[in-house]
Amino acid sequence: MHRAIALVLLVTSCALAPGCAREPEANRQLSNYLDRVGRVLGQSWRPWDSEHLAQYRPPSRREAMQPVPELRLSLLDLLVESRECGPLQQLIAERNSSLGRLMAPSTLLGFEGELLRAVEGCLAVIGDQPGRESLVEDLQHIAQIKRDNLPQLFWNAVGGSEEFSRFLRFDGQPLPLSDSALANHQGVDAVRQLADIGTALPERLPADRSETEPLFATLARDQRSGQLIHSLARLTHTLDQASAMLRARPANHLCPMGSPTERSRTLLNVFSLFYAGEVQPQMAQAQRLGDPWQAALGDLRSIPGAAPAVDDYLKTLVGPETGLWVRYQRSIKEHSEAWQEVLGACQMRPGEPGWKNRR
Repeated sequence: MHRAIALVLLVTSCALAPGCAREPEANRQLSNYLDRVGRVLGQSWRPWDSEHLAQYRPPSRREAMQPVPELRLSLLDLLVESRECGPLQQLIAERNSSLGRLMAPSTLLGFEGELLRAVEGCLAVIGDQPGRESLVEDLQHIAQIKRDNLPQLFWNAVGGSEEFSRFLRFDGQPLPLSDSALANHQGVDAVRQLADIGTALPERLPADRSETEPLFATLARDQRSGQLIHSLARLTHTLDQASAMLRARPANHLCPMGSPTERSRTLLNVFSLFYAGEVQPQMAQAQRLGDPWQAALGDLRSIPGAAPAVDDYLKTLVGPETGLWVRYQRSIKEHSEAWQEVLGACQMRPGEPGWKNRR
């Protein structure tokens, strides 16, 4: 009885302790793969450290935001001088309200598009009216400055928004195992549409809030991007560790006579059952989700004007030389080559005698 109670207490306390939390099945498969390769080859490997994910945390809002000159129109002057400009008056009143002064960066992008369109509409109404020359000149001057500031405003909305930060922050969980294709098109589509907006600035104004705010809301709801970052980092680590073990000794170490041995056959089973059977399906899922993800982020990164911290973080993810995506692709190639070398030395590549006679 006492042993049963102690067991219950142990299980309960372990369930409550972070260190006792059961690893996701995807990560257990990767660790199991490394363990089996290491045992056959007599090699050690470096376990995954979750602290490695800390580098995939977007910069703070303070680091991401850039100063944009604040230009405010006098609501009173407009009320007196331009009664025909109702939409512009309403927008100015909204911006000058207590809530308007706290407008989130993601909201401000669409608002500025609305404001500039309202200014253009007002100028179309009063542009030819006598006695309005001073107001017309002021509005044109303010509109030009605001239009010139749109690229910085865009990057403040993207890099400085909570929604985008959530989208690009690593998740504590990897992509879940699934026999069917996981969906991630909505978040990636939102990034593409934002990139289209940024690319067209300042010649084409941002869309209204009714169109831009749903894009940011989609980013905030997305889970796959963070899970993908986790999986890419973990897969890269796994492939690099396995490649190092496979190449730690000459390729013919297991088969000095060039023909299969008992150990090489055991290694081939690891290749078939655990690499091809468990790791490669994870790689295929990450590749399918990652291709459009990295392309959309690459398009976004090509837009000039980002704060250095934001550009550096995007480079960490999709940079052309040391970005997470590029390093993952490099790890795939090197791992495939490592297996080809070892299996080839034992005549165990697909189509060779050792492959045909595998257990």
